[in-house]
Amino acid sequence: MIRYTTVKEKRQNASNSVKTPSSTGEVDIAHEGGPGGSIFKTMSIRPGIKMIFADHEVGQRLEMDYEIDLAPISLSYAMSQRIRSTMTSGPRGKTVIERSPGDSVLAYLPKTRGTNQILSKGRLLGVSFHFSPQVFYELFTDLPGCLKGLCSVSGTPKGQRFYQQSRFDKETLLVLKQILVCPYEGEIQRLYFESKALELVALKLAELEQGHRVPDSNRRDLDRAREAYHILLSDLDHPPSLIDLSRRVGINRNKLNQEFKALYGDTVFNVLRNARLSEAWSLLKQSDKSLSEIAFSVGYNNQSNFTTAFRKEFGKTPKEVRQDVAVEPLPPHVRKPALAR
Repeated sequence: MIRYTTVKEKRQNASNSVKTPSSTGEVDIAHEGGPGGSIFKTMSIRPGIKMIFADHEVGQRLEMDYEIDLAPISLSYAMSQRIRSTMTSGPRGKTVIERSPGDSVLAYLPKTRGTNQILSKGRLLGVSFHFSPQVFYELFTDLPGCLKGLCSVSGTPKGQRFYQQSRFDKETLLVLKQILVCPYEGEIQRLYFESKALELVALKLAELEQGHRVPDSNRRDLDRAREAYHILLSDLDHPPSLIDLSRRVGINRNKLNQEFKALYGDTVFNVLRNARLSEAWSLLKQSDKSLSEIAFSVGYNNQSNFTTAFRKEFGKTPKEVRQDVAVEPLPPHVRKPALAR
């Protein structure tokens, strides 16, 4: 499978009902060959902004080649799976970078090609937004120095490239989960995703302004906690015990709980419980599985225990949620499945 990305100039019609710049770049992203079309879903949020999301069970290691011509400014979030990316830009040598669950990337990489490798089978979960430079610079005028002057207003590269990778915080995780369980459709859905895209950029820009850095002494423990989080999300129906989980990632259970609170706002047990119930809410609204099938798929050994936990969390039984066909805002517990403020 290969992904082709470029930015094409496009002039907007003055009668366009969506308020957009008069001259913008349209982000063009195409997948060819392999299962890319079924794994990665691309949506146009507005002229000059594309969203790609993936929520797919991968049965084997996956490779995707990519080629970028005129580059968008891209913001990507890995929520499960480790990804190894090789890239070559112009005359430079090959660069290899790994991303773990919980990593975000802000990048501008014109004239770049490479390969992304999904390193294990399981659930592939991630979100990315791609802005044409023209739209990005019109929307966000007060930028950190590192993002100024990457390209001209027309989107022409100036020879500079930018790649910043960091761990995303609990506020960002909340926005990502809201995107994945969006209850809306049509134009309301598009507006919802647009607002979330702008919110994610604002959080990233605030991080860059603050010069957020993780001390080297803590980085190893944080990486182990992110790996533990990935293990939990990948196996909601049969998760390891806290002791087994801590042994698998090489950190004691008290330290693991401490790092989970720093990264995700709660203990390992509560993060797992909220992830299970969030997944159950989504399945109730978006699938035709029976209540017992949903209970088993999110790790409850019987429907009665599942119903009790669900009603305690949301104030409604699973049956009541399924029967309520009206589109309604998700309750706070679903909007924040892995957080306790």
